[in-house]
Amino acid sequence: MTKCLWLALALVAAACTKPAAPEYEATSAPAPVLPRHVVWTDGHHPVAVSSSGAAQCLTTSPAEAARALAQTNAVRAQAGLGALRTNARLQAAAEAHACDMARRGTMTHVGSTTSGPAARVKAQGYRPSITAENIAAGAAGVFDLDGTLAQWSASPGHRANIVLPMMREYGVGEALSADGKTAFWAAVYSDPR
Repeated sequence: MTKCLWLALALVAAACTKPAAPEYEATSAPAPVLPRHVVWTDGHHPVAVSSSGAAQCLTTSPAEAARALAQTNAVRAQAGLGALRTNARLQAAAEAHACDMARRGTMTHVGSTTSGPAARVKAQGYRPSITAENIAAGAAGVFDLDGTLAQWSASPGHRANIVLPMMREYGVGEALSADGKTAFWAAVYSDPR
């Protein structure tokens, strides 16, 4: 399993009452051609992409959340899967992680105070049976919501998270780096216990 998926698919401890989810392998396909100033994120280690400092932490508007959900559900529908629904706690976890990455200037699944996405959603009061996360960073103004979602859909590892059959809920967040030049994104997919 790719390192990205291993980090993204942080399963709940063995005490979980639901059976363990099957493992999913990302298909190996060539990376798509990316727009200028986009940082590729498939299977990466932490990547420093901007200077650290006081980030601009953004709140996802209801219109943005609805647009992101519609595009994500379109990808799931193409795979014959049911639609996700937004969840306020997952939204908060995604926004907080995007902000944390922007403050550090580093694109990573590991948070400043958390080991991965499952820990972050639990900190928001969400009880997951499974959690996956997509992250990205790129030039602000170029790497917008639609462009980010398109890149995740085109990336085998990120698309694998989007089309995990057991996922039911979703949240997305964005933040800008201290210099305002880099947009950081996080999306969280989960299934509640």
